[in-house]
Amino acid sequence: MLTMLLGATEAFAQTADPAAPADQAPADQAQASDQAATPAAEAQESSGEIVVTGSRLTGGFKAPTPVTVLSNDRVQSLSITNVGDALNQLPSFRATTGPATQANLGGNIGARLLDLRGLNPQRTLVLVDGRRFVPSTTQGTVDVNLIPSALVERTEVVTGGASAAYGSDAVAGVVNFILNRSFNGVRAEAVAGVSQRGDDQTQFLSLAAGTRIGSRGHIVIAGEYEKNEGLGTCYTRSWCASQTLILGNSPAGAGGLPANLIIGGVNTSTIAPGGLINRSYNAAGVAIGSTATDPLRGTTFNANGTPRPFQYGTLVGPLFMLGGEGQGRNAFIAPLLLKVPTERYSAYAAGTYELTDTITAEADLSYGEEKGTVVSNVLRDYNGSLLGRIQSGNPFIPSAVQAAMTANGVSSILLGKADFDLGPAYATSRTRTYRAVLALKGKLGSDWSWDVGYTYGKTEFLQRTYNAVNLAHLKNATDAVRNGSGNIVCRINADASTANDDPSCAAYNPFGEGLFSPAAAAYLTGNGFQKTNNDQHVVTANIQGKLFELPGGPLTVAVGAEYRRDKIVGTTDPVSLTNGFWTLNGSALNGAVTVKEAYGEVGVPLLRDLPFVHALDLNGAIRRTDYSTSGAVTTWKYGGVYEPFEGLRLRATRSRDIRAPNLSELYGARTKTTIGLSDPRNNGLQSNPTVITGSNPNLTVEKADSLTVGGVITPPHGFLNRFRLSVDYYNIKVKNAIGTLGAQTLVNRCEQGVQEFCALITRDTGNLVTQVQDIFLNSAELRTSGFDVEFQYRQPLGKLGDLRAQVLATITQELTTVDSAGATDRAGQNGVRTGTIPGVPDYIIDGLLTWSINPLRLTAHGKYIPAGIYWTNFVGPDQPGYSVTSSTSVDNNRVPSRFYLDLTANWTVKTSAGRGFEFFGTINNVFDKDPPRLPGATGGTNQILFDPVGRAFRFGARVRFGG
Repeated sequence: MLTMLLGATEAFAQTADPAAPADQAPADQAQASDQAATPAAEAQESSGEIVVTGSRLTGGFKAPTPVTVLSNDRVQSLSITNVGDALNQLPSFRATTGPATQANLGGNIGARLLDLRGLNPQRTLVLVDGRRFVPSTTQGTVDVNLIPSALVERTEVVTGGASAAYGSDAVAGVVNFILNRSFNGVRAEAVAGVSQRGDDQTQFLSLAAGTRIGSRGHIVIAGEYEKNEGLGTCYTRSWCASQTLILGNSPAGAGGLPANLIIGGVNTSTIAPGGLINRSYNAAGVAIGSTATDPLRGTTFNANGTPRPFQYGTLVGPLFMLGGEGQGRNAFIAPLLLKVPTERYSAYAAGTYELTDTITAEADLSYGEEKGTVVSNVLRDYNGSLLGRIQSGNPFIPSAVQAAMTANGVSSILLGKADFDLGPAYATSRTRTYRAVLALKGKLGSDWSWDVGYTYGKTEFLQRTYNAVNLAHLKNATDAVRNGSGNIVCRINADASTANDDPSCAAYNPFGEGLFSPAAAAYLTGNGFQKTNNDQHVVTANIQGKLFELPGGPLTVAVGAEYRRDKIVGTTDPVSLTNGFWTLNGSALNGAVTVKEAYGEVGVPLLRDLPFVHALDLNGAIRRTDYSTSGAVTTWKYGGVYEPFEGLRLRATRSRDIRAPNLSELYGARTKTTIGLSDPRNNGLQSNPTVITGSNPNLTVEKADSLTVGGVITPPHGFLNRFRLSVDYYNIKVKNAIGTLGAQTLVNRCEQGVQEFCALITRDTGNLVTQVQDIFLNSAELRTSGFDVEFQYRQPLGKLGDLRAQVLATITQELTTVDSAGATDRAGQNGVRTGTIPGVPDYIIDGLLTWSINPLRLTAHGKYIPAGIYWTNFVGPDQPGYSVTSSTSVDNNRVPSRFYLDLTANWTVKTSAGRGFEFFGTINNVFDKDPPRLPGATGGTNQILFDPVGRAFRFGARVRFGG
């Protein structure tokens, strides 16, 4: 993407300063730029062009690497209190992880990870002032909540492969947060927000101050606090309370309907809060009769334990049915929060001191803390794999049911249970990050500069899990008998063997709701924890300068080296070590990796001011990286910028980029969850298997080849000099890509003939899927390509002020995963199904329109998401290849479009030079657009893409003294 003019009034590209050190990649230092304090329009009109940076080289060289600039002004114009949210608004990012996407997931609750190009956060390198930030997660990714945004002046995004220039992991690009280290004065901000429905309450406070110390020193400090109460459960929003899920129709084509229906009013057919008998078995363990003739099937239990007939709906399958009983208590969605509550703190201090006229010392200290709470699933057992079969004679069986069992020769029953009475597990997490930077930088004459630096970072992660069901205890407690004294006890404590005794076992009554003792509840549920510490040490050294003059200017070079050591130490509770809880198991991860890197970059300004060659520059870089875990690899890039005449710039870059498997992918624990799954081997029959996710020590390095080609039109004269248009094409191919494919994808691919995936799937004697190992694999190639388009125009209105318009768009041609069974293109996939990989829309358009007339500024922000498909593996009636009898057929595979409009008003009151107050208010989602009603991985829609909150309001004030 070419340099983006993102702020309503202050986003602009930077011009390199000859003395700027290389450590502030990807762009040159803000304070070194003569445009740094100039509004965008003034800077651009004076220069007549957009200058693109993204190189470590000094001098006026204009690197061919596309760079996006997000100014702090855009963040403030839209009343955004978190720069991560502002970045995730941009069309080139996919908001994979955040408070609205976590639902029942543990880990770094509320973390905001940056996913550039939809290639996953692990492939986006995050820097602060050109230096790596300590990983916040076990996946090696950075939670940008922990980066203090109070002093973020702008954020620069290199939207293309950049490993050669900036280091490993920059496969999709680099995000560099540039801080205002020279700030003088004091500024403060307070914001409060709430949704129209009274939830999503937000409080935000920030304070920043800076001052000079003597004639050579300067210090800045900042702190901020933010708290968001989140949203309630699925049933607090009508679009989610509709219980729109995937309902299987087996066999496909029965009743003239396809194999899958995306429809509202779906209830559970084999589990119920009070218990539901699904099958009866004789003494030999053989099912009695068919499901239609089973003497006890369809018996459910009221809250008080009394039996009654279950009210089935239609299209009854092994998990779901249409209609019937259970509305409002669907255990697959009922306890999940649409947006998790979070709280964060951050503090930052930076000092600069000129030791001599040519040497400057810098020191940074920062602290960040993020806390959150997540509510997980209630226990669901539809096939007896968790409770076990309940034996005849169990004293908790109601007498009428026991009599029917005896009369029909039933020795055991299979009870489907949604354990609302035990309640869901929940977890709290806390992530603390500490970071210190010491650096020296200086000049060698007028043409050369150098810098050396040391960075230490540490992240302390703690998750505590509560009320988690212990699966081994559950089976023990459910299998109850009466002992010789007539007391109800666990069978293991009454049988002849003493080897299996558990004195703490208290018998559990699964019939009805809450009809068990406190001792049983205490035995069945337990608490867990996970502690993980990340430590990072980084040492860097760089030197850059001019070698000699060429016809187009000085040939510049930059060379440098980096040493990095990352270490993770983790512990967890004994039950989680064996994945013994129903959900939210912790993991213990221990490992370390050292990385040695050296690079060189050269800029060659060939020609200047010739006929049809206003400028011609070439650029190249190479880096050698040696991992202690996976060996050495070389990355490179080359490119050029050609300006045939003033006002038109063309450029292209080609690069090889890499990412090595991180410690979590190599050595992390494997965790266990359950999902709803459609089995193509059994005509789309739905099941609820266990899914094992986690590490694979056999992973290797992934390699990427990237190409960007683009152009910028910036007319230098006349009224058109306020016009800016840029278009960039990008193409990224990642080979041996590391990732999980999703349990549903693995099952589908196995049936399509990929034998290596079949080995990861376990089936029972009835040929039903019971377990899927969705572990990390080097099994895929990732391909993505498309266009980034940017337009900006400013129109002075005389006494009526100033009008600015901006449109940003990303058009995704493909987002393809290729494995041995073929290619799956997720471009245009706007839905996200549990157990599958998210896609991206065909395109996204983001626009800003700002009218300024002192002291008022009005900003309208719009975002358009076009219609798309729900899932690439489904085929709807309007798609080629549709067959009602196919296991992939669906009644409707379309997701409707959405347009969101946000409005902000700012009123500035200036009291004196350098002092002022600003009051502002924002209405988000002005038209209160509900998201599409879709089955989702974290609720009733795709919350990665669509807004779950609805109309919401934010109000606040800013004050500034000095500048």
